[in-house]
Amino acid sequence: MRKHYQFHPNDTKLDKKIVEITEKSTFKIAVFSMAAMTMLGSVVISSALPAISRHFENLLTQAGATNSTSFTLAHLDILVRLVLTMPAIFVVILSPFAGILMDKFGKLKFVFPAMIIWTIAGVSGFFLNDIYAILLSRAIFGMATAFIMTGASALLGDYYSHGGFNRRENALSLQGFFCAVGGAVFISIAGFVSSYSWRYPFLVYGLGIFITLIAILYLFEPRFKFYNHSKVEAKTNYWQFLPVYFIGFFIMVVYYISPTQLPYYIEEHLGLDPKYIGISMSVSALCYGVFSLSYKYIMRFLSIKQIYILTLFIVGCSFLLLFLVHNFIAVLMALALLGTGGGVMLVNNTAYLFSICPENARARAYGILASCIFLGQFLSPIISQPIVRQIGLVDAFLIWAIVIFTVCAIFVFLKQKARVN
Repeated sequence: MRKHYQFHPNDTKLDKKIVEITEKSTFKIAVFSMAAMTMLGSVVISSALPAISRHFENLLTQAGATNSTSFTLAHLDILVRLVLTMPAIFVVILSPFAGILMDKFGKLKFVFPAMIIWTIAGVSGFFLNDIYAILLSRAIFGMATAFIMTGASALLGDYYSHGGFNRRENALSLQGFFCAVGGAVFISIAGFVSSYSWRYPFLVYGLGIFITLIAILYLFEPRFKFYNHSKVEAKTNYWQFLPVYFIGFFIMVVYYISPTQLPYYIEEHLGLDPKYIGISMSVSALCYGVFSLSYKYIMRFLSIKQIYILTLFIVGCSFLLLFLVHNFIAVLMALALLGTGGGVMLVNNTAYLFSICPENARARAYGILASCIFLGQFLSPIISQPIVRQIGLVDAFLIWAIVIFTVCAIFVFLKQKARVN
């Protein structure tokens, strides 16, 4: 059945043509695959973290005691976790600049080169045998991710802004679903191959070659409007988006406790094989995807504020469950709750930002949100690991549950802004 879209009286034939193009399946595969690259960015190698720790611990021990090896050994637990989150700090630094450049010059001229660099830097981890060299490759990987993430989300906002009131929200839901299901498949593959070698999960980034080719074939630069950027800056007060930026930061600090801490919990506390890590992470990703897709239905019954409160409560329950019950079934249930709450919350957060942000400042506004999201990723192990060292991993789950429930209570008293587009 042919879909019918509602157009604004000011929409042109070009706007209607854009709607027709962006509803094609091949186009959606291209745009959502590009967005999925950022989802695959870090979590794919989470199952390899314990094996990476053991490899470099043995390597450094055999090298003998020197000042440099002693320092590295003493901080190896954090350094290995930074392999997962190192890209994030460079996304933090570069995303706002990426947004400014893309608002001014266009998006795809930055996104396509970044996708190529992303692929090369990601695969390079397979060949490296020095923890600091791996961290350097992850830094370059993060620089590329900054442009891909900012460009992909801003493009989605551009492509799906016409043709109906909820068309953009539906696209954001589909993007979350596509990212998570793709992520679940490749996380499972990475978990399986990491049983043989910690290097193999890095090869998953080779998929970037195919995603880049598809993007080049099907994506186009949206109609470019020449704005007076000084007026944009004067009219757009980015401080008004502070609650959105905070929740983007906070949920990623919490969400990344899962890939940075649970692999050790599963191997050391539960005594299970690394393949179970991949299975558990894929459960979280699948729930993330399914409930991201359901956002367009959830928003019919709940306000944006109510969705924030509900999802924070669900995420808090996931950590409370990990504290109370210590078996693999409980881990799966907790990660299902984490994926459910995290998936809906992140779609809700982005949709809310796009609805209250002027169109001509969208890439810039999302660039700041991307910085906050990846700052949360980067700081997650730095914040969580000292707590784990002091009180142990299981008790740390209770601390995080209390913190999340506290933030949930604070959101009860926040006001929801009216949407502008």
